[in-house]
Amino acid sequence: MKKLLKSGFVKFGLLSLAATAVLAACGSAEATEEAAATTNPDAETVIVGTGNAYQPFVYLDKNEDLQGYDIEVLKAVDEKLDQYNFEYESMDFKNVLTSLSAGKVRLAAHNFAYNDERGAKYLYGEEAYNTYAHHIVVDESTGQVYQSLDDLQGKKVFAAPASEVAYILETYNAENNDAIEIVYSEASGELLVQGLQNGTADAAILTKFDTNKYNEQFNVNLQASDEALKTAGIFYIFNKGDEELQTAVDGAIKELRDEGTLSDLSIEFLGDDYTK
Repeated sequence: MKKLLKSGFVKFGLLSLAATAVLAACGSAEATEEAAATTNPDAETVIVGTGNAYQPFVYLDKNEDLQGYDIEVLKAVDEKLDQYNFEYESMDFKNVLTSLSAGKVRLAAHNFAYNDERGAKYLYGEEAYNTYAHHIVVDESTGQVYQSLDDLQGKKVFAAPASEVAYILETYNAENNDAIEIVYSEASGELLVQGLQNGTADAAILTKFDTNKYNEQFNVNLQASDEALKTAGIFYIFNKGDEELQTAVDGAIKELRDEGTLSDLSIEFLGDDYTK
């Protein structure tokens, strides 16, 4: 009798497991169908051009997957815009805006601040998703302190080509007889720090975020000027004439700010809330 009961229990258990599997499969199928139903089949694909080596804003992880604060904000934006489907193409920073001009991408994402030169050529978003302040930075071992661009006359200063820093220095030089020697370099991280220590450049212009990051990462003591040279909002950039996409993205960013999502993402990826 016990044997029969055991056999019956096994059969019942197998039937129960089979039924559970069928229900789970049905539930999974229904979830997939529901997700498909909520995805707009007519959504317009938007190719986003971004960088690949500016951690933690835009970079490739060890699996060559695109990561970073700029990207996570755009993913959150995309979730709010049923009419669009964002796809991402990473490239060297110097090629991001070139690709936008050539129509290869419709949205440029690489921690872009506003400047007049870009503003004349491209359509900026109106909702900043981040802010930063530029400071003059030196290695403490040099014993030098620079508080203004005037202090940098006759000095060598690092700047990445086509960057906001290059624009700041080039604008100053245009009005001051090329008084600052701009050392154009795409070096970042350890190479930039080494350059400040070995005299390749006398100074760099960095955000407080980058200054703190390099100090912690490389166990150095970079010193930032007391006052910022420039405080700027950070925006996504579009081609002129693409106001519909710009307006949609701006609206989504405003919602993310109001919900607190922007602040949460900034704290998660940048270590503090730089969205205010």
